[in-house]
Amino acid sequence: MRQWYARLGFGGKIQLIINVVSISVLTLAILVIGVGFYGEFKRNLEHRVLQKSNLLADAAAVGVVFDQPESVNMLLSSLTVDEGVKSAIVYKKYGPADYRYFAHYEKEGVKQRDFSYERGPVQEWRDGVFILRLPILVDGEEVGRLNLTEDDNYLSNFGVNILKYMLPVLAISLLVVWLLSRSLQNKLAAPLKDLTTAVHEVAYKQDYGRQVEIVSDDELGELGSAFNFMLAKLTEHEAFRVEKESEIIELNAELENKVFARTKELETSLDNLKMTQQQLVEQEKMASLGELVAGVAHEINTPIGVGITAVSHLVESIDRISKAFNSGTLTKKQFSDMLSAILESAGIVESNLRRAADLVKAFKSVAVDQSSSEPRLFALRSYVQDILTSLRPKLKRTQHEIHIEIPEDLNLYCDPGVISQIITNLIMNSLHHAFELNEKGVINISAKILDNILQLTYTDNGQGIEKSILKRLFDPFVTTKRGQGGSGLGTHIIYNLVTQGLGGRIQCISEPNQGTRFEITLPLENVTAQNVAMP
Repeated sequence: MRQWYARLGFGGKIQLIINVVSISVLTLAILVIGVGFYGEFKRNLEHRVLQKSNLLADAAAVGVVFDQPESVNMLLSSLTVDEGVKSAIVYKKYGPADYRYFAHYEKEGVKQRDFSYERGPVQEWRDGVFILRLPILVDGEEVGRLNLTEDDNYLSNFGVNILKYMLPVLAISLLVVWLLSRSLQNKLAAPLKDLTTAVHEVAYKQDYGRQVEIVSDDELGELGSAFNFMLAKLTEHEAFRVEKESEIIELNAELENKVFARTKELETSLDNLKMTQQQLVEQEKMASLGELVAGVAHEINTPIGVGITAVSHLVESIDRISKAFNSGTLTKKQFSDMLSAILESAGIVESNLRRAADLVKAFKSVAVDQSSSEPRLFALRSYVQDILTSLRPKLKRTQHEIHIEIPEDLNLYCDPGVISQIITNLIMNSLHHAFELNEKGVINISAKILDNILQLTYTDNGQGIEKSILKRLFDPFVTTKRGQGGSGLGTHIIYNLVTQGLGGRIQCISEPNQGTRFEITLPLENVTAQNVAMP
């Protein structure tokens, strides 16, 4: 089919296109008009049946209420004058869902064998008939139902009449279009054939002296004149081309030398950029560590201050009991009260010192791991908890919930500072980018081993990441907080730590307002070691 169309002449193509387009437009117009008329007629039929059924329902209400099926049957028999009605059945209501046969009408030749109540929509078309189900109301209370069935003979006759009138109109219109397309083909094909021959001579034989003669004042005449003018210009440009070719060869040689020199400069700039990037990454890590130190110092100050206050109270209590003992005025009640105060103060001192010790222990573990790169064996769950403890100064200002789903017996042998930096950066990214101020969010950190692969997953239910940012999320200096303290190195550092530090892979899955999910997969041989015992 395609080869036949390609071999067809231009005039034949014009005629074919005009005929096809005209047939399509006329057919579509007739179909649209026919469907529109058919739909309007169908709606009118439904409206007429609805009005007729409402009148029957109102008239049958009295017979149903007073239990007079004969009067209702006589009322329904008036439908014999309406040839479209196939049947009408009246049901009386005895309960909320109890409808029983009361009276009916059947068109001659139609046998309604089943008078059981059938539930369904108020109106529907089924198997070529229109079914209408209306409630019979008395003072707004339903006492029965009227089911009326109307056939579609009117619609069928209407469709046949549409075809009788539309098809001749379509045939006559197509004949007129075909005659017009033939006339147009004869007017366009001959000049275009002459022009095609001239173009062939110029293209394949370089005969620039060939001229086209088209006697016409329309666009084809202008095309012939423009073609002749183009041939004259081609003769001039051919000589100009030969002259400029030598100049282009010289310019290409100079351009190659410039490209080589610029490439060397670009390589030097790229090396400097990589060095600067590495320095910025180190500065980012040291800034994070410094912020961690400041936060933990502030956090430790609170329990130590409480402990100092409790010790001062304890000293005062011991001084009072000593003076009372030395003066001989110490009573049993005073001694008992003093002991209670001393025990209370000692308990306060013990709990706050233990709290400070836990903070120091967690900070020491995380800070030392971040500043050194020695691998060691550690329990992943407890280490993540230490990281969260060290981040408590940041987290306590928020209402976020952090859930850890890591097995107790999952141990790793690698540089723990890498794990600390990854978890810290992920949490800080969530705090800065995922949640608005005073918003309550949920963060989940989970890990499991599957098929010799450690799968570490981090999710939050924040505002997600736009597609334009997501596709270059791990590039350096990409941030949504430009000018607000965001350097754009957080996820880039995470990517380098996972891929280069641990030899794994990381991917981010996110949609706007659907949260963010980071999936980190690490080969088990990169984060475990044989015959290494927990310290």
